Amino acid sequence: MQIAYDHFFRSHPDPMFIYELDSLRIVAVNEALVVGYGWREEELLELTLEDLHPPEERARLHQNVAGVTEGLDEAGIWQHRLRDGTLIHVEIRSHTLDFDSRRCELVTARNITHPRELERANAALERTNAELERREAALAEALRESEQATALLRLAGRIAGLGGWRVDLDTLQMYWSEQTAALHAKPTGTRPTLDDALGDYLPASRARIEYAFWRCAREGIVYDELVELKPRTGPVRWVRAIGEPERNESGAIVAVRGALQDVTELVEVRAESRRAAERLYQTLNHISDGFLTIDRKWRFGFVNRSAGGLLQRDPGSLVGRHVWDEFPDAESTFGPQYRKAFDDGVAITFSEHFPPLDKWFEVTAYPTSDGLAVHFQDVTERRSFDERLRQAQKLEALGQLTGGVAHDFNNLLTVILGNAELLTERLDDQQQLRLLAEMTASAAERGAELTNRLLAFARRQALEPRRVDINRLIGGMDGLLRRTLGERLEIEVVRGGGVWSARVDPGQLEVALLNLAINARDAMPDGGRLTIETANASLDDDYAARHEEVVPGQYVMLSLTDSGHGMTPEHMARAFEPFFTTKAVGKGSGLGLSMVYGFVKQSGGHIKLYSEVGEGTTARLYLPRATADDPEAVYPTDVDEPAPGEEHVLVVEDDALVREHVSSLLEGLGYRVTRAENGHEALAAIDAHDDIALLFTDVVMPGGMDGRRLADEARRRRPALRVLYTSGYTENAIVHHGRLDAGVQLLSKPYRRSELAAKVRRVLDGD
Repeated sequence: MQIAYDHFFRSHPDPMFIYELDSLRIVAVNEALVVGYGWREEELLELTLEDLHPPEERARLHQNVAGVTEGLDEAGIWQHRLRDGTLIHVEIRSHTLDFDSRRCELVTARNITHPRELERANAALERTNAELERREAALAEALRESEQATALLRLAGRIAGLGGWRVDLDTLQMYWSEQTAALHAKPTGTRPTLDDALGDYLPASRARIEYAFWRCAREGIVYDELVELKPRTGPVRWVRAIGEPERNESGAIVAVRGALQDVTELVEVRAESRRAAERLYQTLNHISDGFLTIDRKWRFGFVNRSAGGLLQRDPGSLVGRHVWDEFPDAESTFGPQYRKAFDDGVAITFSEHFPPLDKWFEVTAYPTSDGLAVHFQDVTERRSFDERLRQAQKLEALGQLTGGVAHDFNNLLTVILGNAELLTERLDDQQQLRLLAEMTASAAERGAELTNRLLAFARRQALEPRRVDINRLIGGMDGLLRRTLGERLEIEVVRGGGVWSARVDPGQLEVALLNLAINARDAMPDGGRLTIETANASLDDDYAARHEEVVPGQYVMLSLTDSGHGMTPEHMARAFEPFFTTKAVGKGSGLGLSMVYGFVKQSGGHIKLYSEVGEGTTARLYLPRATADDPEAVYPTDVDEPAPGEEHVLVVEDDALVREHVSSLLEGLGYRVTRAENGHEALAAIDAHDDIALLFTDVVMPGGMDGRRLADEARRRRPALRVLYTSGYTENAIVHHGRLDAGVQLLSKPYRRSELAAKVRRVLDGD
């Protein structure tokens, strides 16, 4: 065989050669190539394939060789170079082979240099290539269409979970499509028997499908069954099994064929839908809001339990009954809104009062294809709460207004009160002028009291809570209360045993107690009894839920009960409003109860009024129970007039009148005083005077540095410096959560000279 091949190669009339694909080196040539190309054989074996081609064909040559290495042999017209440099056109035919254990290519090069031969060869080659391209394109298109059709069928079967099957009744052999085999968890191409296939169904389902199959095979009855398929190696699936008879030309049934569809998700969705419907029914029947349906003939459909409770009717007794027959009064109130929802086809939300039940309902009517779905709530309590909230917002607005003017107003009162005091002292021999000065001082004090009451109501006082023994505090006020209330009133004090200490500002509590006692006195113009009681109390979660701003916990209860004329419900609703009073004009400011209310709330407590006309009134104060960490109250004792001082005091006040006034008072008390208008001037003074002992500064000042920031910077420079704040209205600089910050000393404006002297001396002495 090898000899015959060598002879064929050597004696072939067309030039032939073999070259190595990796190196392109020519490894064998035949006699026709040696004669036709002019080289000796040994010279040709020294050449490479590139040496036979002109330079312009090198790129194409390498592309062709790359194609050959990938198994793409190519015929074509090329140019070859003879030994003398002449270029000839050759028609190349080639194929790869193994030559001496090397991968090579055998090339046949037929000379077609003659013009006619070249033209015929090119034309034939073009026709051949064109026909090949056409056939390849047609084949590729057909292949693509076939692949797409097959892919679409497979995709449809996979997405729909749908497979085909056929049973030959002679052999009972089954044919399964790819998807049917997948549903049975078997490989594609499985050809089971009928009995094998039926074995994949659960027992109850097998009995049904087997009966339907043989009925179809014998009687030609088409079947469509929903059954459970349980392959031996897969999960249980719900499938829809459809079968029909297949007949031959004579009409005899020869096979049963059909489809198998995986409907597990559909069955689960339907089951979930039923469960969801049941959950919806249970949810609607157990929600706290009322829900009912009304059909287009105004008859009740579904009525949940809450709806029955709110309407005070048995839900079952309403179903099927006419709405307006059962609730005639509702037709004029709810009827127009329901009809509007019907006519417009849009949901309507409205609030309506239902007189027979004395309730306010908030209703939303949703139009449906069958009628209306109605959701409603009892909002009677919420409307009451909203009304209370609006009232509280009005009170808060008034409190903000009060805080806004208190600072400047108290600055003015400080100057007025101070100068009135000085005039009173210096006009001993001029009684008429002294009387005017005393009237001025009295008016300033009343103005200060008015401002303080408004600040108390607005919860903007600077409180100093302490651990207070309420029984002891009331005992200390016994004489004051009896003098204030007069002899016509009988006072009874009932002190509870083991009463806890309260966390409260003792001074402000005394003021609140005195205000309540005065109110009680005014409610008993012809005399009566005032009972003051103390006790421990616990307010639980239920009580807190029914009363705003109440925190459950332990409290100390202080109550005052009078035997006066009492209050109407309308007056009770407004009792804590500032400036509201039932007293005659000029007999009261209307700020007593509002001050007590604000003080108790700011202290974290609770106040409750009980009153009936002709039966008297009880005011109960619930004050937070103190803890061991709360500082103990210091009860007032008689003290000597503070001694004058001689220390250096830095007064920082942006109001010029107040600055000069307080500086004069301090100088009159013997102190050396340096004045500053703002924080920057004050720091400069501290740097200039190393003997300043006390910084007496206003809290609220312009210029970007308030009193607290000034004090912090001053103490950073002078750690031993004493600080006393003053203000007509304390803001968050030194007060947080209604309490003075720890270690802060405050003298509230307006103040008398004696109060100034005592406070300055106390701070300087470190008391």
